[in-house]
Amino acid sequence: MEDVPYGRILREGWLIIVALAIFGAGAAWLVAKALPETYAATSTMLLRVDSSEASLFERNQFSLARIKSYPALIDSPEVIDAVRSDLALDEDDYSDRDIRRMLSAENTADTVLLVVQADAPSASLAADVANSAATHLSELIKTTENVKGDTRYTVNLDQVLPAVEPQSPISPQVTAITGLGGVAGLALGAIVAVYRTTTNRRLRTISDVRRATGLPVVGQIPRRRRVRPEPESMTLMAFEETVGNLAALAGDGLRTQLLVPASAGAIDDETVLGLLKAQEVVGRSACVVDTRKEHVTGGGYSLNALLDHEEDDADGDDIDDRAVIVADEPIPVETLLRLLPTAVERLHESFDIVVVIAEPTESALLETLVEGGAGIIVSVKHNSTSAPDLVAVATRLRVMGIRPVGVLMIHTGRGALGSIAESWRVSDRGHGGLHEDAGGATRAHRG
Repeated sequence: MEDVPYGRILREGWLIIVALAIFGAGAAWLVAKALPETYAATSTMLLRVDSSEASLFERNQFSLARIKSYPALIDSPEVIDAVRSDLALDEDDYSDRDIRRMLSAENTADTVLLVVQADAPSASLAADVANSAATHLSELIKTTENVKGDTRYTVNLDQVLPAVEPQSPISPQVTAITGLGGVAGLALGAIVAVYRTTTNRRLRTISDVRRATGLPVVGQIPRRRRVRPEPESMTLMAFEETVGNLAALAGDGLRTQLLVPASAGAIDDETVLGLLKAQEVVGRSACVVDTRKEHVTGGGYSLNALLDHEEDDADGDDIDDRAVIVADEPIPVETLLRLLPTAVERLHESFDIVVVIAEPTESALLETLVEGGAGIIVSVKHNSTSAPDLVAVATRLRVMGIRPVGVLMIHTGRGALGSIAESWRVSDRGHGGLHEDAGGATRAHRG
């Protein structure tokens, strides 16, 4: 079972996690604010028992025994009707059930205190209901417990702490609900981030490329940022590193480099010009020949004219002034197969490096150029080219017995950049200029 890439999940999904956590907290806060508020007010009552015959101990025991039965009396019809009458509450709006739901009473353990609590939609109503219920409960206890003619015990339930208007509601608990919403959003964000990373088939890292095809990465070209663009020298360094990596993996003898895009947009003008500039910086002259129908911007010279020179056996001396050669009109594959290898050889008389761009579907052209000594570099676009796209190209090449030099990643983000050489294996080196037969044997190309 493959390990879960927690570091990558956080790196790629932290924005989703934070956004959903904030959204969850905000939504919970709105819900909490939309819920009806409930205020609670309490009135404390003290049971007092007087007796001219009983001792203090007996009165105390009598009080503790009697106080336990009083909380249930808060729901008595006498108290409910009296509260409604005192506060002039409409019976349609405040039925007996509603008032009973608002009132509660509790005896504090091992004391003679009785706390009456009223929950109401407003602070003033909560205080008024608690005080009214306490008053009428006291009257009910007094008339019930003190039987006429029995003077042994005189029971009085006195209100010692009247209810006051509460300053804030007891529900909804906005802070707690907001916190729970934030936690729920955080958990949902983590789930989304994990799902997004583990199911995303688009190539984002060197590990993605290695996992999909086993091929090494030869370069990571950062995308140009529109806001606060990085210095051009930093981008040029990435191209120079790519040129150096190609030499390290395939050797200095790889003079023809066959660049194959694995998906649409995997090669652009910026990449082509950057590779040419990097070759110039390291002291090599280079040109690009784009054989595709949808080619990069031309450099002023026509591939059609170049091939016509080869067919007519003309000199074509003006080609050394041009860096990018593209087709003005679509060229049949048969013509490319017949004339392009010779044209590439003639270009080498003027240029140290010739970069040929070809579609991965042109199997015959690729095989012909590889047999002529070309090394294939597969180009992918960061977070755009999918793993199946790259696997399809690599599989097609392997069927033909071709092992690419490596993979070039363009438009990478700053977080994706790292030490490319550290990801290489010993088996990655020495594949430039080699053609792998179907049986696994290799033979040197003519260079």
